[in-house]
Amino acid sequence: MSLSRHSLLPLLALVLVPLASPFGRLRTSDRLEQAAKLLGDAAEPPSPPGESGATFVPLPTAEELAKCMDKNPECARWAKGGECEANPEFMLHECPAGCQQCQSENCRDKNAVCASWAASGECKANHAFMLKECPFACKVCHINFKEACRRDPAMAPAAVPGTIDATIERALREFPAFRPRVLHREPWVIEFQSFLTETEADHIIRTGGHNFERSLAGDGVTPVRTSSTSWCNVESCLSDGLFQSVRERIVNVTRVPWENAEHLQVLRYHPGQFYREHHDQNSPHYSTWGPRLFTFFMYLSDVEEGGETRFTKLNLTVAPKKGSAILWPSVFSRDPWTTDEGTYHEAVTVAKGVKYAANFWIHMFEFQQALMRGCDNEDYWQDMLLDDERFGKGMLAKPNPSKGY
Repeated sequence: MSLSRHSLLPLLALVLVPLASPFGRLRTSDRLEQAAKLLGDAAEPPSPPGESGATFVPLPTAEELAKCMDKNPECARWAKGGECEANPEFMLHECPAGCQQCQSENCRDKNAVCASWAASGECKANHAFMLKECPFACKVCHINFKEACRRDPAMAPAAVPGTIDATIERALREFPAFRPRVLHREPWVIEFQSFLTETEADHIIRTGGHNFERSLAGDGVTPVRTSSTSWCNVESCLSDGLFQSVRERIVNVTRVPWENAEHLQVLRYHPGQFYREHHDQNSPHYSTWGPRLFTFFMYLSDVEEGGETRFTKLNLTVAPKKGSAILWPSVFSRDPWTTDEGTYHEAVTVAKGVKYAANFWIHMFEFQQALMRGCDNEDYWQDMLLDDERFGKGMLAKPNPSKGY
């Protein structure tokens, strides 16, 4: 996903790409050049497969490559969201390119023996060669090879199994001044009834609300979201002492460094405005910053009528109250790489008055510096890919914390 370096667009929906290019902006030649720089050159190709059981697949013609196209403009988003595996009957018919079922202009092999090499395990055993020579056979056409977006393997994740439960339980126990209470368990939704003073709430509106523009979902204006957004991404806001104090308060509650959070998003809803049902976690597992772990949502104003936050699968509705905040995870505590669909939610239409709110989205790994390095909300080559048991066999599975990756 292409993020604006100025507005830091919210990562609420994966961007759609042209039908003929389901794997992003890079041409195959550019992607392979990136792979060569990142992985290094392989000195020798894999040994040719034996005659017994060998699979030789003629390279497709230019005409055949051009015919490999998706039928639906949503295919790229669906594929990145795992629908090729979850809904194969539909996806393989509608999205053959997005599900890497046919070689296309942007996803093709360079050698007719690639399929046989891949079947014999060479994608993992000789990846420096195979990912450049056989990206289709190894099913890595959706991976970007960009050194700046390759995480340091020594970087510790912000959550492991059990972290989220422990964090929420600690927040309920150790911050009585914020008057925490449980609104829902499994998944957790907790409320801090007194997180901000009225002065702090007003100050965040003034300081963070410096440039309200129509809120976006992904990279575009959509009818499902009609509020206005202003990002705390300018020096006058970032260096503000009160803002920094509130930010550190959130860090203390969540136990995640602020560098893992996207910039504070200040929201404004006039009467008639809303945000339909959505889920905050949409970051690919092999993105530089990993999945969104938490949403920390603060109410900066009272609302005369409407404007509630409704968790659509939990039968839970939270009324906006100036100075209060709610915290919920977007992933499971037992498996923080997996989206917890229980936290789908919506911003109910404001009927009377104006609603101001602000939120932090908090990720598994550092976000701030990665965005400055030009990383987007998409899969990049990460060293732990080689530990993925499905690597080279199809669309990549999520990392498996029980197996150490």
